[in-house]
Amino acid sequence: MDRTKVDLPLLGGCVCRAVRYSLNGAPLLVYVCHCHDCQSVSGSAYILSVMVRGADLAMTGPVEIFTRRTRRARDVQYRVCAECRCGLTANYAESTDFTSLRAGSLDDASWAVPIAQTSVASAIPWAVIPGVEQVDPKAFDYRKLSAAWVATAPVFAHR
Repeated sequence: MDRTKVDLPLLGGCVCRAVRYSLNGAPLLVYVCHCHDCQSVSGSAYILSVMVRGADLAMTGPVEIFTRRTRRARDVQYRVCAECRCGLTANYAESTDFTSLRAGSLDDASWAVPIAQTSVASAIPWAVIPGVEQVDPKAFDYRKLSAAWVATAPVFAHR
């Protein structure tokens, strides 16, 4: 199988460009979440998340971090631009080793094909992605899904 090659670092940022970031390591997983919290936070049908190592992400600019409790009683830390309020990342408060990067904030997210979608029970019906595995949130295994995604993902390498 010939896999697409994608150059690192991956660059991105907010709408107003006050915040910029550089992802210097290969992403670990791309998935979609249809839960009501993700719908509310994004103002859209779902969030397309790119799971990355926190240590691989370098961010510059005026970032605000706030924590809110989800409907599933988990504390999530969100990073947003202090100027335009664009959402950039989210991670569980107890786990800063990994973070979910909003795929839409990447300068080029054409490679970010999800391997799974979760919380489909609360999805807007037209937004369920045909051909993408549906995983119950209680059975969402980040390690297993990451291994499956990495096996078919593009090859990420520094220029």
